[in-house]
Parts: sequence; structure tokens; C-alpha cells
Amino acid sequence: MKAFNQLPSQTLAAEVPSGQGKRVVFVSSDSGEASSQIAELARTLGLSAVELGRIDEGGCLIEVPGALVLRNFTEQPLT
Repeated sequence: MKAFNQLPSQTLAAEVPSGQGKRVVFVSSDSGEASSQIAELARTLGLSAVELGRIDEGGCLIEVPGALVLRNFTEQPLT
């Protein structure tokens, strides 16, 4: 399971300015059930969870030097 580790904790905990959407966290797991539970936890915390699939697929994107490490994304609402 990989989640909540692609951003520094200070960044992850910081409020996103009003009107700028929700901070994105990426979730990867070899267990679909575990991934869903962690994604739901992220949503409960006010974050936007993006499930990347198995560790050998999406997990490599959120480990150093993966493409999504230290990328501070926000999800914008569709209008």
C-alpha cells in the first residue's frame, strides 16, 4: 500500500486556498479493497483520492524518483 507519501506532511496538511479545489493524494495497492478504504479515508479528510492501481503499475509513480512525487495537484470542480 502506498498513499499520502508523495508530498511532504506540511504540504499535505496545509489548507488549499478557497476556490482552488481539493488537494490530490495518490493511492496504490495490490488490494483493491484496501485501496478503496484508504481512498475513502482521504475523502473523509477533505482530499481528492486518485487510485493508481497495483503497486507494480501505479505505485512506481509515487515513489522516488516517480513522476508524481512532490507534485502538488488540486482537483478542480467541473462547472
